[in-house]
Amino acid sequence: MNNTVELRSKPELKISLNEDGLEIIDASEPKNSGFYPYRQIRKIELNTERTDWFLSAFSWVLELFSGTTVVGGNFKNKANLKLEMVNRTLKIWLVNVDFKKAEVITEKIKTYTQQYL
Repeated sequence: MNNTVELRSKPELKISLNEDGLEIIDASEPKNSGFYPYRQIRKIELNTERTDWFLSAFSWVLELFSGTTVVGGNFKNKANLKLEMVNRTLKIWLVNVDFKKAEVITEKIKTYTQQYL
């Protein structure tokens, strides 16, 4: 079994699923690149891009009292794939990716890691 999904071409972001673990190639965050055994993965989360309402509201209030428009606006939390492992947590930013592919690969990783939980 070797299943590789290219989520983004520039900068490159690929996830390959192997029998024992997954290999990540993340050119935008090279520290995320490497091989991660399924047995070390404790939790996996796929987070969509969403508005940070607290920070946005705070900036609007600050803009109201300061009289400037430098700070105000909607602040967004970027989409990411979060892997919690035994000894570290990875956060892979999913900027300009095919989110459907990210959903599919996340479900596959969850399926493979279930046997080790």
